Amino acid sequence: MDTGVSSQAQPGCSELVASIVAALQHPDRKGVLLAGDAGLGKTALARGVLRQLGPTVKPFWIFPAAALAQLPFGALAPYLDSFPLPEPASWLAVLRRMQDVLRRRLDAGEPMALVIVEDAWHLDADSSRVLAHLAVTGLVKLVVLSRKKPEPPAAFVSLWDEGLLQRFDLSPLTDAEAAALCGQVLGGDMVTSDSTALNRIAGGNPLFLLSLIRQGQRSGELVLRNHVWMLRNFHLRVDQQLRDLVREQLAARSAAERAILETVALAEPMPLVWLQQLGKESDVDTLEEDRLITIARGPHRLVRPASPLLGAVLRDLVPPARSMTIRSLLLAVADGVIPEETQTRLVCWSLECGAAVSDEQLLGAAASANRHFEPMVALQTAEAVSGEVFRAAAKVQLAEAHVHLGDLPRAASLLQDCIESAADPATAEAASRLAARVHLGMGGQVLGLRRIAAAWRASERRLDAGSAGSAVRGPWGSRLLLLHALHLEGRYAEIEAELVAGLADTGADPVTRTRILYLWAELLAATGRPDSAARASGEILQLLGGSSTAQFRAYELARFKYSLALVRLGRWNLVARPLEEAPWHGFRSGVHFGGGQPLVSGLAALRQGDMMTALGRLEVAVEALIESDFDQLLPYALGLAAYAASLLGRNDVVDRYGEAYNGVPYQGSLHFQLLGQAHLAAARAAVQGAAAGIRELAGLADRARRAGLLAAERDARELALRLGDNSQLARLVELTNHGEGPEAECLNAYARGLLERDAEQLLAAGERAQERRYFLLAAECLGKAVSFLNGTRDPRRVRAVAQLLHLRRNELAGISALPLFGPDDATSLTAREREIVIMVTNGNTNREIAELSSLSVRTVEGHLYRIFSKLGINRREDLKTVGLTTVRSGELSPR
Repeated sequence: MDTGVSSQAQPGCSELVASIVAALQHPDRKGVLLAGDAGLGKTALARGVLRQLGPTVKPFWIFPAAALAQLPFGALAPYLDSFPLPEPASWLAVLRRMQDVLRRRLDAGEPMALVIVEDAWHLDADSSRVLAHLAVTGLVKLVVLSRKKPEPPAAFVSLWDEGLLQRFDLSPLTDAEAAALCGQVLGGDMVTSDSTALNRIAGGNPLFLLSLIRQGQRSGELVLRNHVWMLRNFHLRVDQQLRDLVREQLAARSAAERAILETVALAEPMPLVWLQQLGKESDVDTLEEDRLITIARGPHRLVRPASPLLGAVLRDLVPPARSMTIRSLLLAVADGVIPEETQTRLVCWSLECGAAVSDEQLLGAAASANRHFEPMVALQTAEAVSGEVFRAAAKVQLAEAHVHLGDLPRAASLLQDCIESAADPATAEAASRLAARVHLGMGGQVLGLRRIAAAWRASERRLDAGSAGSAVRGPWGSRLLLLHALHLEGRYAEIEAELVAGLADTGADPVTRTRILYLWAELLAATGRPDSAARASGEILQLLGGSSTAQFRAYELARFKYSLALVRLGRWNLVARPLEEAPWHGFRSGVHFGGGQPLVSGLAALRQGDMMTALGRLEVAVEALIESDFDQLLPYALGLAAYAASLLGRNDVVDRYGEAYNGVPYQGSLHFQLLGQAHLAAARAAVQGAAAGIRELAGLADRARRAGLLAAERDARELALRLGDNSQLARLVELTNHGEGPEAECLNAYARGLLERDAEQLLAAGERAQERRYFLLAAECLGKAVSFLNGTRDPRRVRAVAQLLHLRRNELAGISALPLFGPDDATSLTAREREIVIMVTNGNTNREIAELSSLSVRTVEGHLYRIFSKLGINRREDLKTVGLTTVRSGELSPR
């Protein structure tokens, strides 16, 4: 029986349930046929339909079994026990008995009979004929649950052909539905890239997905940390449940089809032309149509099992002797250019069969496995290399595999002397770049990159001398690593001219141009040119085309930086698209780059003022980046998350992320380092007071200015302004006068309005910010406008703007620790007024306040009127939403 997703409502199926219910309630329909592969949730869907129909139906379940398929009326036996049948029983006699049973069980006035047939392909022909006739006569409605292959009994197919049964084909889970299912089963958020990875492994099959979730929990590879579920060093394992499910799924397949499936699983991915020589083309077409194999586009038409899990189970089921036989047959037809991934699988297969493999093939397989984030395969193949000439190259591949497994000290140990002993330029380059990643990941200083670059340059000279004086890798080579070191230090003024010259070099190969473009995009973003940065990152994406496995890491980082630039430009409808349209390079690729998407979406929500969403997404980003952080963005993510938490009044979260920030061994580039520190300083101001935060932000802004990092400087000064430091206004206007994008335009208008104390200019700036979805900035504009209008003689205008401010403030869900009327307005309250605010927010009535303050009730009411006018509110309840609860050093401070 197809158990599907237990009895829970499967995510994403509510519309389908509604359609099935409508079909069952249609007077001309006799029932529905739900068709789908094993594990797609047919039973769960049927139960959802029953819940929707409620007391309007009475269910009768039929459970056919393979053992009863040849026994006439075997599936109906549970309903016929008390009604002896003549021997041999005719279908008409059974029909009458079933009619009697149903009428007896459905007393007068009771609901319609709904017969649910599980595993309909096991139903014997006689039983199906009886049930079909009961439906045609109107005594019952049918819900037939069947696989697509084998088809349900002919009686049901006939009803479908005649339009009496409405058919619904179940599809595999989308990645979004899989994320919802994971959240439903685990009871909390899961890193999106991890749920996507599990869904891709499972091929969208809910039952497979649930099995993987349980497997991950048992093995400790699916863990809960800070309310976020994530994968840690996940490795696909085949358990008994999966073996049984796949065996059942293949039971109806012919021997020829099973042979094709075994061959594809053992050799995946394999060119279609090879497979066509080993089996009938019609069998291959059938397996593709039934979604048991996939055939990719491209020159080789690579064939794979429909999911990694199916392939793993099939390989596990093939005995060793048969595996060797299939390998011999395959090698006999393998000719032409062998695709990289196929070659890797053939090498592993040969090792499993005990066949000889050359060192060159082993190294190629290890490098391919590392590019596809398959560290165990890389270890298996690189450890088998025996030749001394390939020793350094093998150690580099072993080191990279350990980097993927999170063991940086082991990788560093393996890389010792690899640059100096490299036998070829490619090995020297790979060793140098990997050594740089490991060095930075372990908290090493930028000076260490210079030493690595010097060793690389020495190796270039040595290899160049050994090649009769010809240039080995062109003029860039180790120079790019030195430029990267300068980039990390934020010394863009020293490298800008060189990068421009590099981009103008038409002789640079695509890989070199990609690396130059990446540094150029970083420079543009850091120096406040997001539009130009987006174009540079976009060019990288075009160069790599989304299909380059060799440059997949560069492609992923470029996609992330492109999305960051779109956030800066306020192109909200485009922000998520580059990250959602990720190319597929194996399920582990998404796991390694899982922090990018939630970080971008969290930053976008933060810039718009949606702090609840921002904190939720940034919490996921932090946990994903703790596991894998290719670009050292964790400190930045921690700062952003702490800031979002501070505006929500979550000081406990601020403290937690502050401690985590101090424990990160690396800081990343100076650009992101300053951004992370600035947001963390602003967050800590909620706990330690604004004065300390303002001082720290001023220092960070000045440091950014000296380095020419205008983006970080602007953010630091904006955060200081939000804490009440109006000394930032003139510089903010200067920074945003010619800034790219609507955010700079809106911030410029806000700063100008404050500098000139012009309420009308602030109102216009607020409307502009609201239109461009900078909702927090829009509310701040209104708050300052109210404070300036308070000094005018137009109370009606003041009340109208205050009401609009109140509306906008309420739209900023969750923000409780930010006085949106502006810090100046908070401190404009007198000491007596501040005392009254505290008592009101503590729940005291006007009479109680009067008694505590030795004032008359009328005097208290007068104070409240003036407080409401200053703060731009009109009800005492609104004082609680303003976020003022404590008095520190004579000031009203944020919660």
